[in-house]
Amino acid sequence: MKKILFLSFVLAFMSCSKDEDIAVKGDDKPVVVEETNGDLLKDYSSFEVTLPENLRALTSGANATFAVWPSIFFSANDDNTIDVYWEGSNTALDGHRHFTKISLLSKQIVAENPLPAALNLGNTRFLGYDKISGGRYIMGTSDVNSDNTLRKNPKLYCFDSNGTVKYTIDLWKDCDPANIATGQAGQAIMTYNKAGDTFGVYMGHRASGHQAGWLGFYKAETGERTFLRDWYISHNFDQRLLPLPDGRYVALAHGDALPKRSLFVEGWDVNKGRLGWLNYFDIPGKSGENVTKSSTGEVINLPNGNLAIVYATQRDHSTDKIVRDVRVAIVSGIATSAQKVIKENWLTNYASTAIDETAGWGMQIGRYSEDKLFLAWNVFKTQQSDKIQKTTFALLDNEGNLLKTKDTILNTSKKEGIKMIQPAQTMRRTSDGKYLVFLSEGSDPNKLRINMMQVKK
Repeated sequence: MKKILFLSFVLAFMSCSKDEDIAVKGDDKPVVVEETNGDLLKDYSSFEVTLPENLRALTSGANATFAVWPSIFFSANDDNTIDVYWEGSNTALDGHRHFTKISLLSKQIVAENPLPAALNLGNTRFLGYDKISGGRYIMGTSDVNSDNTLRKNPKLYCFDSNGTVKYTIDLWKDCDPANIATGQAGQAIMTYNKAGDTFGVYMGHRASGHQAGWLGFYKAETGERTFLRDWYISHNFDQRLLPLPDGRYVALAHGDALPKRSLFVEGWDVNKGRLGWLNYFDIPGKSGENVTKSSTGEVINLPNGNLAIVYATQRDHSTDKIVRDVRVAIVSGIATSAQKVIKENWLTNYASTAIDETAGWGMQIGRYSEDKLFLAWNVFKTQQSDKIQKTTFALLDNEGNLLKTKDTILNTSKKEGIKMIQPAQTMRRTSDGKYLVFLSEGSDPNKLRINMMQVKK
C-alpha cells in the first residue's frame, strides 16, 4: 500500500541501424512481487546549503516537451565531498556559473572552485560537465551569442582545480559553423569512462532547421578525438550516455524521424563507433510528427551485465491528454548480435485513475544493493510540465520487478513544491559507499538540497 509522507521543512535538514528485437511484454498493471511494511524513506535524509545567488529555475514551456535543461550537475570526490556545478538565475550576466565544493560530512559549503573565464560568460549555453583523471574537469560552453536560439561554436575546456585550462577542443572543428547550432531541444552530456581514460560528448544540434544528435569520443589525457558521429539520427534529443566497465559506452536516444519512431539504446566503441541499436520502446505515430509523449529516462549497469532502462510514456498514444506512466526495460546482450529486451514492466498506472497525475521529465536510478535498484521520479499535474506534485521513491530488483514505493511531498515555502529530480543528472555513491547522492532545488530560490539514500550491504 502506497503511503504519503509529509516531510516538514525541519526534516529536510535531517542528517540521516537495426530495428529488429525480441521483447517480453509485461502486464498492463504494475507488478509488485514483494509487499513490505518497512518505510522506504527511513533510509533517506537530506540537508540544504545557502547559495550566494538564486539558482536558475529549470526551463519549461516548449523545451519541456522534448528535454529540460538541468541547472545542476555534480561529481563525487574521494574525501566525501562533491563538486557542484550550478547556474545562477541571470544567465545573461558574466559570472552566473558556479563550481562549489560541499562536504557531505559537515553539510556545508567548504570551497568555491575557480572556473576558467571563458566558461563563465553571459549569453552562453552550458554543454555538459564531468570529472576526469588527474583531478581535472571537462566542461563545455557555446560562444557568446545574444540570440537565445542559435547557440553556435561550442567549445570544451579541460581544466584543473585551480581553474587553469589544460586544453581546449573546438567541437565544431569539422563542421560548417554557418549551418550548425547547438539545439534548444537537446541535452548536452559529457561522461568520463575510467576504463580506457576516455570521455564522450553527446548533445543535440541543428542544421538547416533540422535537429539531430552529435556524439564524439576523446582521450582524456590529451583531448585527441577518437571517433565522431556528427549527425546521429533525426530528430534525436534528450541525450543520455553511460560508461561501461569494459571501456565502451551506451547511449540512449529519442528519435521521432527514424524509419521507426522509437526510444533506442546503442553500444559505442570509442574507436570503431556504433555497435548496433535496439529499440526499447516503439513510439506510435508517423515519422517526423514531433510529438512523442515519451521521456528518454535513465539507464544503469546491472551486476550480470544487463542494463536497466527506466522511462516514461503514454499507454494510449491516441489521446491528446498527457498521462505518462513509468516503465522499466531490462536489456541483455547490449552491443552484440543477441541484444534484446528480456523484460518490461509498468511501474505506475496513472492512466487508469481519476487522480490528476502523470510522470514526465526527471528520473534518477542508482544501485541500492547488490540485488536492488533505487528509483525516483517526479509526479506532475497532467498538462502542466512545471507543476510537480510529489516525488515517488521505489525499489526494484535486478529483473525489473517492483518491490516497494513511497510517495513524498515536501512542505516548503515554494508554491508548487520542490523539483526534487532533475534530468540528466547522475546519481552517485559516496566514497565510503554508504549513500547514493542526488541534488535538487531547495526550499527557497537560493537553497540547494543534497539528497542522500542509504545504501544497503
